[in-house]
Amino acid sequence: MIKEITFPNSAGISGNEKGRYYRDSFSVNISQQNLNAIDVYYAIFAHLPKPVIIAMKIRNRIMGWLGFSAGATEMSLPKEQIATGKQAGFLVFESVSETEVVAAAYEKNMDMWLSVLKLSESEYAVSTLVNLKTRSGRLYMTFIKPFHKLVAKFCIAQALRAKRI
Repeated sequence: MIKEITFPNSAGISGNEKGRYYRDSFSVNISQQNLNAIDVYYAIFAHLPKPVIIAMKIRNRIMGWLGFSAGATEMSLPKEQIATGKQAGFLVFESVSETEVVAAAYEKNMDMWLSVLKLSESEYAVSTLVNLKTRSGRLYMTFIKPFHKLVAKFCIAQALRAKRI
């Protein structure tokens, strides 16, 4: 089951809020045993659904014209390569442990963090924090927010359906 939850104070990205920001968090009860945060991150973000990849490519093309970073759509590395300081597409892994994976991207319009945090043996929080640094960043977030929530839940649900988590 996936549900929106209060942003966890124990997340490594909690406290990074600056100025105007957007944040959300979804909890997921996993069905697989003995997974850690790296496993869950990889299960979700290394296997993005094709519609999400296509949407990200379209988004990158449009947003590149508007001055936003328009990089790769990859959000993961092979699981054994996920480590602090490594880059996966537009994200850099800032912190990697068995209890939490934090990845981030920085650009002139906004800074973004993604966290996969172990809440219990069978529950994880997938959280996003975006600091909106410019008017363009705020405008972008106004339009993208409803889609972001749908895409986040869809990617998590896809990992559940495929029995990766």
